[in-house]
Amino acid sequence: MKRIWVGLPIAVMAAVPLWNGTSLPVYWIELLGLLVCACGVLWYSLATLTTGCGLVIVAYTVGLCLSADAVDVIGATAFGLAILFLLDLAEFGRRFRGAAVASSVVRAQTVYWAGLATFMFGAVIFLTLIGAALAAIVPGASRAVVAGLGAVLAFAGALYAVVRRTES
Repeated sequence: MKRIWVGLPIAVMAAVPLWNGTSLPVYWIELLGLLVCACGVLWYSLATLTTGCGLVIVAYTVGLCLSADAVDVIGATAFGLAILFLLDLAEFGRRFRGAAVASSVVRAQTVYWAGLATFMFGAVIFLTLIGAALAAIVPGASRAVVAGLGAVLAFAGALYAVVRRTES
């Protein structure tokens, strides 16, 4: 498995925050995160790669907070999918480092990734429509409560996924 393929998600992770036209400190945080990601790929270290992804997420978040523009749903989706695929590609490469991988395994993994991307894209569309409907129904003062509940549910889902993965 070639490590060159992880360059595609890293390029997307680098390009999406640049669309916001943010400040110089955000670019430095992003550059540091991308360098840490590259080190994680080169050293086959998932912890280093995850740290780099966290830095890039921080840079993207700060860039969105400093930007006057609204959040671009397509850009955010591409950014999230790039991080997901970067971590999955790096883990796949780490697991099969130095091994000859059969073409049927690569095909099955590619089908899995395509299905995952399709599912994620559909979920983003669904959640965007639900968010628009809630924005129309919920009065302005209560929107922060609904957003907070959504954040708590997202955190609980992520925590459940981590706990379930470590148990098996």
